[in-house]
Amino acid sequence: MVLIGLVVLGVVAFALWPRSQTGTTTASGDSETYRIELTTNPRSGPVTTTLQVTRHDGAPVEISEIVIDPVMPAMGHAMPQVVATKQNDRFQAHGELFTMGGLWEVSLRLADETVTVQIPVTEG
Repeated sequence: MVLIGLVVLGVVAFALWPRSQTGTTTASGDSETYRIELTTNPRSGPVTTTLQVTRHDGAPVEISEIVIDPVMPAMGHAMPQVVATKQNDRFQAHGELFTMGGLWEVSLRLADETVTVQIPVTEG
């Protein structure tokens, strides 16, 4: 019964989630140290993902990579991790994050902290 409720909640959130007219989606979240903004094209197949990272204390970001770990809890799907590397003042990764449409949870591992964001994927 709880699983059915979670699935219904996920479908409602997916249906109501705001969509960009440019084909990209941006999601943001915070850990204890970092604020991260993820921008990607929410579709299946290889995509380029850009991550903007700032520290809450204003200090320089001194990490060289971010591990991206996408999971679709409602369907029990998980994708192989993708690594974003530092490109000037942002991080960038290229790879397949999503295999189907639906609500995905994307965990972003920065050193010893993790930020999780939700991405609604509109294409299957």
